[in-house]
Amino acid sequence: MSIAEVSKSCEITILKHVHFECLGCAPCCRLNNIPVTEKDIQLLLDNGIELDQSLESLSPVLIPSSNVEKGFIKAYILRKKPFVKECVFLEENLKCKIHSYKPIACQLYPFAVRKSDEGFTAIIHPDTVCAHIDIDVLEKDSNTIEIVKDLISLLLFE
Repeated sequence: MSIAEVSKSCEITILKHVHFECLGCAPCCRLNNIPVTEKDIQLLLDNGIELDQSLESLSPVLIPSSNVEKGFIKAYILRKKPFVKECVFLEENLKCKIHSYKPIACQLYPFAVRKSDEGFTAIIHPDTVCAHIDIDVLEKDSNTIEIVKDLISLLLFE
C-alpha cells in the first residue's frame, strides 16, 4: 500500500505551515520520561539489549490516552543514567545508541497523534521540549507534507 493510498483511507491532519528538522541537540533525551511499548521492548531484546539495564522498572505504568478504548496505554519507561538523568542510550556525541530500532515515542517526537471519529490528528506533543519547531512559517518553508508522510509510515508500516 502506498502513502497516497494510506492517506485516503487514514486521514491525518496537522497544523498547517509547520517546519521541523531534528538537529540532534538532545533535550528530548534528557528531559523526557520516554515510554516504550511491548513491541519496542521486543526490538530491544532482539538487538541484545537487556531489559534490566534499559527500563526503569519491569512493572508497566498506565499512560492516559484518548486513542484507545480502555482510556490508557500500558507502557514502560526507559532508564535514565544516574546523576545526569538522561536516556541511558544517549551517547556522549549526542547520538542515540539504538537509533535504528528506537522506541516509537522517540520516532514520533516532537509530534503526537490523536485518534478521533474523524480520523487522526498529528499535533505538536503537549510536553515538547524541542526548540526546533517553527509554526506558521511561510508555505514555501513548510515541510508539513513530509512530516505527515513520515507519521503515516511510522504508524502504519511499523
